[in-house]
Amino acid sequence: MATINGWGLIGTGRIAEDRILPGINSFAGNKLIGVVSRDQARANDFAKRFNAQHAYTNYDDLLKNPAVTVVAIHTPNAQHAEQAIAAARAGKHVFCDKPMATSAADAERIVRECEKAGVTLGVNFHNRQMPCFIETRRVVQSGEIGNVLMVQLEASAGPGAASVAASWRTDPKMAGLGTSMNVGTHVYDILRFILGSEIATVSAIFDTAPGAMETTSLTTFKFANGALAQLNVNQSTPNPYNDFVIYGSKGRITGRSLTRSREGGELQVRLNDGTSRQQAYPAINAHGACVVDFSQALLEGRAPVATGIDGLRSVQLTDAMGKSAWEGVHVRLAT
Repeated sequence: MATINGWGLIGTGRIAEDRILPGINSFAGNKLIGVVSRDQARANDFAKRFNAQHAYTNYDDLLKNPAVTVVAIHTPNAQHAEQAIAAARAGKHVFCDKPMATSAADAERIVRECEKAGVTLGVNFHNRQMPCFIETRRVVQSGEIGNVLMVQLEASAGPGAASVAASWRTDPKMAGLGTSMNVGTHVYDILRFILGSEIATVSAIFDTAPGAMETTSLTTFKFANGALAQLNVNQSTPNPYNDFVIYGSKGRITGRSLTRSREGGELQVRLNDGTSRQQAYPAINAHGACVVDFSQALLEGRAPVATGIDGLRSVQLTDAMGKSAWEGVHVRLAT
C-alpha cells in the first residue's frame, strides 16, 4: 500500500487554484508532482505558487512521470473522458471534477477503464463533505423525522454566473448541459447521499430549446424509496435563498442558505411534537475536504465517499433530464 500520493493536476482554472491545489497541499500524505496548463507561463506560475516539481503543457508528459500516482482532472467537461481514460491506462488513480462526463456512454467508459486498470476513481461531489449535509443525512438515516415524504430545494449561482463572455461553460459542445451540470449536479447527488436511495423517475423543464444552454432547470424526482423532490436549479434569478426543506412523517429539516458550498447558513430540525433545534454552519473549503477524503481513501485502501459509480449515476440522470425537457416526457431510470 502506498505511503504517499504523488499528485498531478490537469487544468489550472479558478476552482483548481482556489480550492483543489490548497486541498492537495493541506494533506500530509500528498506531494504535488506536476501541473498541466495549455500555457507554459501559467503552468510555471502554478508550479511555483503551489510547490509543484514540474510544469507541463501536455498531460501525456505528466502521465509518463512515475512519481505521479493520482491525477486530478479540472478541465472543461467534454475533455474529462479522454483525460480520465488516459490516466487510468497509465496506471494513475483518477479524481475527476463533476460532471464526470457529458454523456452516460462516456461515463461508463471511464468506469470500465478504471476498473480494468485497477485504479481508484473518485468525483468532486464536495457537498458530501459539508457538515450540514453530513448532519442532515445522519438525521434522515436515523429515522428521527420518520419516512421522507417530500423535498423542496433551490440552488442558484445567480444571473452573473451564466453571463461570462467566451466561457467554455456556454458552449454546449464543451459543457454538455448548462446550469444542470454547472450547478445542479451537486444537489442532485447530495439528495441521493442524504436519502440513501436512487432516483427512479425524472421530469424536467428547461428554459431553452434543445441545443441551447439552459439557465433554469426545474425538475421533479421520484426516488426508489417513494420520496418525491422538487428542485429549482438556476443561474438566472437574483438574490436566491438557496434553501432546502425535507418533510418527513415525524418532522422536518430546513436548511437556510446551505445549498451552495461557498455560503454559510443554518440547519433546523423540527419534530411533530413541537420540539426543535438549530445550528449555524459556516462555509468551508468543501472541495479541499473532498480532495483530502480521496487522498485518505487511497492510503487506507478504501473507497472514497464519492465514487465513480456516483459520477456515473449523476450523468445518467442529466442525460435523462435532457431527454425529459426536450421531448416533454417522464423518464424512468434503472435503479
